[in-house]
Amino acid sequence: MLPKENRLTDDYDFRRVRRLGKSYHCPFFKLALTRRKNVGTLPAGRQASRFGFVISTKIDKRATVRNRIKRLLRQAIRERLEKIPAGFDFVLVVRPNIAGKSYEEICAAVDRTLSKISIP
Repeated sequence: MLPKENRLTDDYDFRRVRRLGKSYHCPFFKLALTRRKNVGTLPAGRQASRFGFVISTKIDKRATVRNRIKRLLRQAIRERLEKIPAGFDFVLVVRPNIAGKSYEEICAAVDRTLSKISIP
């Protein structure tokens, strides 16, 4: 599970990121991101980036499958938190192609998508 300061939980924030954010696409998911305005700081003085995941029942009707996909994505993001710029909100909207993929394939897609991000 992601640390609390790295979780996007408020519906308003999800809608704001999807409406105003810049999008990056890959076969498994769409990544939308936007810079936060009012950011709290962590004890080390670093502003935490937050992540939210959207997985529709169109991916799979079974909650266990959707939860597994969400866990794999969270783990892939957690392992890459140090490389991810601070002070941003990210929303990953999962696509149906991700069903049945291995952890390694998901990690490779996350790496490719994060490498596309150009932040001023």
